[in-house]
Amino acid sequence: MSHPGIDAVPHPVTEPLPNLAHRPALRDTFIALGGSKYRRYILSFIGASSGAWLARLTSDWLMIELTGSVALVSLVVAAQLVPVVTLSAWGGLLGDRLNARVTVLATQTLMVLAVALLALATLFGQQTVGLILLSSLLIGLSAAFEGPSRAVLVVEVVGTWRLSNALSLNAAVGQLAGIAGAALTGILILWIDVGGTLIVATLFLLAGIAVLLTVRRDSRFGVAKVPARRGQVAEAFRYVRRKPEIMACILLIFTLALFGLTGSVLMAWAARERFDLGAAGYSGFQAIAAIGAFVGSLVSARRRRLRLQDNALLLGVSGMIWAVTGFAPAPGVFAIALVAAFITRIMFMIGNESLAQLSTNGAIRGRVVSLYLMAATSGQLVGAMLTGWAVVALGGEITFLITGVVLVVVSFGVWFRCLRDGRRLRPARGRASRVRRSRARRSRDR
Repeated sequence: MSHPGIDAVPHPVTEPLPNLAHRPALRDTFIALGGSKYRRYILSFIGASSGAWLARLTSDWLMIELTGSVALVSLVVAAQLVPVVTLSAWGGLLGDRLNARVTVLATQTLMVLAVALLALATLFGQQTVGLILLSSLLIGLSAAFEGPSRAVLVVEVVGTWRLSNALSLNAAVGQLAGIAGAALTGILILWIDVGGTLIVATLFLLAGIAVLLTVRRDSRFGVAKVPARRGQVAEAFRYVRRKPEIMACILLIFTLALFGLTGSVLMAWAARERFDLGAAGYSGFQAIAAIGAFVGSLVSARRRRLRLQDNALLLGVSGMIWAVTGFAPAPGVFAIALVAAFITRIMFMIGNESLAQLSTNGAIRGRVVSLYLMAATSGQLVGAMLTGWAVVALGGEITFLITGVVLVVVSFGVWFRCLRDGRRLRPARGRASRVRRSRARRSRDR
């Protein structure tokens, strides 16, 4: 028996990209917050993001305390990423089939259990490397199924026309939570130790769940749920292959993940070995990077249009800055470089994800987002291990340089390809325009 493909699913086709004639006014930077449902969603996201930041940064530092090795932080990162690489495709399938809000609630509950387990073990002095990795694996399992469903939930709350603005605000809130979380991590570790900090992270996550229980999707933006049938994961791969722009978005995010999203390892190296600043310096660098990302997300909320070449250019500029960051002679210069790198990086990430989502049919969005997350996470997984090795073998300065240069090469390759394709298409458009004008003149003459 044959099954209908994505085009046969009763859902609107891909909507036009929201390109604006003029740059949005300052008051429109927060236009997505005009809906009460999205405001409640953002409140829940603040709790979830703050708790996640606290949990991850504290786990990183706990590993350093137990082993004395910065390189082993990459194992914590890897443990969080393995489930996303291996299971995200099925997470996307659930996002297209099931109630997105219920799925997000379930995955957030799993994260609470993972963080609470490590917190209690640490409070009673039973923390081990294996337990840190187990907690990180459970966090990764939660992320594998949460990411695609959360992407679908945002659309159900704000619709597609305000999706880009909502993604920018999500990033801004996530980075603002990161600023607070990074600052709180250093303070709380010194004040109530690692176990108490993990308890605070658990409370933040519980607060996010409590607010999410009050969120209801908007009936105007409901996403059709596809019936279960065989081959739906493979269908997403075929769909992406037919969309060159989505393929380019996935290539760019994979490159950034492989060579740029392992900044925690390099910031830990800078705080511990280059500038001898300890836990306070590590959390400080994380907060400074989050400030840059927060500024970049607000700037991104006012972008007038989404174009692949603009996203590639932003990534290339970020790579240039990242390449020289490791050679900063003082912590202040290092901090300034972090801010500049993360402003351009987050602008790229928001624009790239928005372009990929808005180029996708709504009935398959969860699965396409899962492939996007798989590319980002697999790159980050391999990158975390490579970065940990490179810092030990080559030094932090050279690792910064190599990762930045690769970002520049790939992003400018995509940018030049877009430029070349645009030039090739211009004459055809010009001839078509001349033909239309000629026909119009003949029509008037008649």
